[in-house]
Amino acid sequence: MMLLPDGMRRWSQAHGVSLDDGYTAMADKLVEFMGWAREGGVTTLYITTSSAANFSRPESAVTTFLVAFNDVVRQCHGDFNFDFSGSLDLVPDRYLTELEELRDESNKDSEFTLHYILGMSLSREVIGIFNKFNGKVPAMTEDILTSNAYVPKQVDFIIRTGGAIRMSSFFPLMSPYAELYFSPVLFPDMTRADFDSALKDLRGRDRRFGGYPA
Repeated sequence: MMLLPDGMRRWSQAHGVSLDDGYTAMADKLVEFMGWAREGGVTTLYITTSSAANFSRPESAVTTFLVAFNDVVRQCHGDFNFDFSGSLDLVPDRYLTELEELRDESNKDSEFTLHYILGMSLSREVIGIFNKFNGKVPAMTEDILTSNAYVPKQVDFIIRTGGAIRMSSFFPLMSPYAELYFSPVLFPDMTRADFDSALKDLRGRDRRFGGYPA
């Protein structure tokens, strides 16, 4: 499963609080969401912490979301396996260094994995893979793409909160048959009932993978 937690700025404005407070609420909700996902049988949860374009925001805003997402892992990394990927050249070293340490210290024996994608961008992802292997392999293959993609495994379900009915730059390269669910709820306001409704909808769909109905 992949989560796009959207709506923190609008939540902050609606509640008359700072953006920092909005992302603190996001962090608290993300901890809850992980619990719901685990109870729902999800073994790997991908979180899109940012798109590449998000790093063009004012430095204070970028700092706000980086600190909030790092805080989540800092609180809970002993309870799950943690990993991350993405356009890592966009992320300041101090945040990457901490994520690397938390990844190494996380519970590798856990049956649940939290995986952050930072600076998600299909174009940067494809260009990065091309530049890495250009002139070094006789031909690009699906195996090469898969093993070097930001998201290393097929994603079955994608949930985007916040009311936007679009993917922006948040679609995983090697998950062409992911089922999409768009929730109108701003992420800090998401409830267990909202999550259960999303999961029921997604799991109830007829997934054909390009074939005819059975």
